[in-house]
This record gives sequence, C-alpha cells and structure tokens, in this order.
Amino acid sequence: MELLVTIAYFCFVWLVFFKFEWLRFSLFWKFVVFGIYIAAALSEVVLLGQTTPYSKELVVERYVIPIAPEFGGLVSTVHARANMPIKKGDPIFSMDDRTWLDKRDQAQAALEAAGNQKKSLQAKLAEATLKLQEAKKLVAKKVMAARELPLSQDAVDDVTAQIAALDNSINGLKSALDEANYNLEHATVVAPEDGYLVDFVLRPGAFIRIKQPVASFVSTDETYLLAAIDQRAAQWVRTGDKVHFALSMYPGRIFNAEVDQLIHATGSAQLQLSATLPSMKSLKPSEFFYVKLKPVGDFTETPLVFGASGLAAIFTDKSIDLVQVIRMIEIQSESILNYLYNPF
Repeated sequence: MELLVTIAYFCFVWLVFFKFEWLRFSLFWKFVVFGIYIAAALSEVVLLGQTTPYSKELVVERYVIPIAPEFGGLVSTVHARANMPIKKGDPIFSMDDRTWLDKRDQAQAALEAAGNQKKSLQAKLAEATLKLQEAKKLVAKKVMAARELPLSQDAVDDVTAQIAALDNSINGLKSALDEANYNLEHATVVAPEDGYLVDFVLRPGAFIRIKQPVASFVSTDETYLLAAIDQRAAQWVRTGDKVHFALSMYPGRIFNAEVDQLIHATGSAQLQLSATLPSMKSLKPSEFFYVKLKPVGDFTETPLVFGASGLAAIFTDKSIDLVQVIRMIEIQSESILNYLYNPF
C-alpha cells in the first residue's frame, strides 16, 4: 500500500510540475514536495505505526475439537455428514455396542446371583453367631466344655470371611457393570457444541481404536480473530480498543471488532524440554505479537469463514483523530484492491 501511495503521489507531482507545467518546480516547491513526502513517511513510522497498529496478517479462528470414541471396535452407524451444521448433542456416529450389552447382561446376572448368595451367607452367619452366643452361655454355666467354644468361633469367622470375599467380588462386578453402562451411554458419539465436521470420511464397518480421533469438529459457538502486530506498537494495545478489519473474500467491505486481549507469548521463543543448555541458535525471537480480536456486528450476510484472512487496524487511546482517519483511508483502499485478482 505504501508503494502505491508513493507512486500515486509522484505521478501527481509529475502531472503538476512537468506534464502540464501548472507550477514551476522551483526550490520552494522542491522543499514542499519532498517535505510533504518525508512528513508523511515519518507519520507512518512514528504516529501510525506506534499508536494505530496495522496488521497484514489477520485470520478468522474457531476452536477445533478432536472427536474420538470411548471404546474401540466397529462403527455401526454414521449419522452426520461433513460440512453440514449440527447442534450440540446431535449424534455423529455410533459404535457396535453388542459386546458391552453382553458384558452388562453378564454383570447384572452375576450381581443377582452374588446377591442371593450373600443373603444365604448372611442367614448362615446369623445362625452361626446365635450358636456361638449359646455356646458361651453353656460354657459359663459349665454345661459345655470350654474346648468346644473355638469350634463355634471358627464357624463364625469362616462365614464372615466368605462374605468379605463375596463383597470384593460384588465390588468388581459393580465396576464391570458401571463400565458397561458408561460405554453403552457413550456408544453414540454426539456433537460437543454447535458446529460442523471437516473432512469426515468415517463409514459403517470401519474399525477404530479406543480414543482414536477420527474427525475434527469445528465449533461455531465462538469466532475470534488473530492479528499479528509489531512489538513496538503492542505497548499501547488495551482490551476494548476499537478495530477495523477487512477480509480478502469480501472486497471493499470494512468490519468492526474490538481487542479482546494481547497474547503475551510467541511460539518461536518457546524452549523445548532438553538437558542441553539453551543457545542463541535455539532462541528464535519474533518481531510480532498476536492480538485476539472479538468481532462486533451482524455477520449473517458476510459469514466469518474459518481460515479467512485479511487486514486489521487497531485504534489505541494514544492515536489522534487525524491519524485514525489516515489509517481508515489506508485499510479501505487496501480492501478495495481486493477486487483485483492476480491469477499468476
């Protein structure tokens, strides 16, 4: 854009002073012509760049959720289609759940049998406990020999141990039943939010492993923009600052947004976990920070397509009105240039 403005400015100078010779290119006008150009360049570098950051790297972002089943096996039914909007809770695909149905039925039958067995053991324990109490009374009255008392105690201990072992078995059966019920409830994978599936090629009969992602779900609950700005301008960016942005897919259109937050990190500066001490080669400082922007307005007729790119101008509270007008003209001009398509 700066190159186009420069070319247009000097074309205008050529028309005025050389083509039509409306004015003589005297020393005074030389100072005026080059003074205006230098002042404009300085305003771009100092005022525009610092107080109204301009980003030529803006992209529409959405949250992407990997879709995976709770258990592995065969896919029985596919309910959804790629690139079609679906609501939260709508089914996406169903797993073959016959194995878990069998496990649930077996666990329920085993639990019922174990419950009956426990009732029988509890009755047996009550009887053995009663006999032990009677034996203690008879020993106290010296009607029964004291050496026979341990036999009654052993009978109580034996039944108690059987009940404890059965309780452990019942706990294991309950865990198996809970697992079977959980997997049966999640045999049909549903949409976690409103959104759509991308490149969804899953078909009935496909075998997939446990928790293996088989699709990418794009959430439409929240849409945001990411814009890269120079670090020298990041110091003035605050949450709530007004933003104008343009998308390449909508030539000539300017949209509104506001700053959600400045992301205080860059991926290029992140160090990898290693026992080796970091060196300058491992550090890759970036000149840019990313700003998360929140779109403002109605985008029904101009949907913000995930991955669409464009431009953004951020108006901080340090920018003056004249500078803001210049930046508005700049972004509007570049948006109009999107009508021009270079096929090469």
